[in-house]
Amino acid sequence: MAKEEKRESGKEVLRLFRLDALFQTDKYYSKEQLADLLKVSIPTVDRDIKRLRKDWHAPLEWDRDNGGYHYTSQFFKLPHVFVTEEEMPAYAMARKLYKMFQNTPLYEPLLKVFQTFENPLESEMNDGRNVNFKTAKPTEHKAWFETRIVMGTRHVAAVGIEEWDIILEALKNNRVLEFDYENVTTDKKTKSRTIEPWQLIYDNEQWYLRGLASQDGKSVRKDIRNFVVPRMQNLKILPTHFSLPEEKIWQLDTFAVGYFGALATEQIETYKFIFQGTALYYSEAEFAYTKTVEPYTGDILHKEGAVLVSFRSNQPIGIKRQFFPYGEDIIPLEPKWFVEEWKDTVRGMMKYL
Repeated sequence: MAKEEKRESGKEVLRLFRLDALFQTDKYYSKEQLADLLKVSIPTVDRDIKRLRKDWHAPLEWDRDNGGYHYTSQFFKLPHVFVTEEEMPAYAMARKLYKMFQNTPLYEPLLKVFQTFENPLESEMNDGRNVNFKTAKPTEHKAWFETRIVMGTRHVAAVGIEEWDIILEALKNNRVLEFDYENVTTDKKTKSRTIEPWQLIYDNEQWYLRGLASQDGKSVRKDIRNFVVPRMQNLKILPTHFSLPEEKIWQLDTFAVGYFGALATEQIETYKFIFQGTALYYSEAEFAYTKTVEPYTGDILHKEGAVLVSFRSNQPIGIKRQFFPYGEDIIPLEPKWFVEEWKDTVRGMMKYL
């Protein structure tokens, strides 16, 4: 769309809002009066009136006795954001997406945001009079995209409102957080921790709090850590303030090398894998900007068409989470410690077979 067309479209939307505001009053306006108030021509006013009626089902009528246009329903009001028919499939998908967050404090704010998005509703009005457009319901049948464009259901871990607010306050004011945290992978003991919170990150249906943390809440030594937010208990904001380090450290998007989610370490290494069979299509995915793909010609037993995938990254946990489900169709080659950890996981699984 040309710049001039975009500018005109913006002006048109602004005029529609101004007209809507005028018609919210008890006054009546002729086309000449509206043209004068909006500083436009009468044909332009005529087009805007037609659009309000056709596209937004505005109860806009001409009153002969009062010599002007007005709303016949006090309940109608243009939405804050226009959602066109072409945009509705995307809007419907976004609406389904926010429902994933029903167990988190994000749900209510998102709900309020989406309540400002409205599409023209088909109602059973006969003459446009005395219709409550706020409670009008769409027709019984679903739009085609409601059932033809869907997304898989995912459960998002619940986060308490109180804990959420404390974390946001600590982030906003650069304050140190103290909390209790259970280590579920080792001794399963709950320990006191402190963290200089950098970022609240959503990844893989889970919320993480990333920052510089002490191991026991008192230790001088601090490491970059990611904590699962639902497992953080007894949160308390300490009076201690902190300063953010360089952006390349505290911002995950610049710190992480690769596109494997929320977890990243300081150690950047070269990773090599054999991709074959069902994983071949995945070798084309952009999971690392340093990625190279070439035919595999090594000695390891492999399937026809196998390729060697190499890239640099500092996200071993995310790599394993994404690659391991492919089973025998992704074989790790480097680094050695990662290969041994992969093998240990397979051996552990075999105990139950």
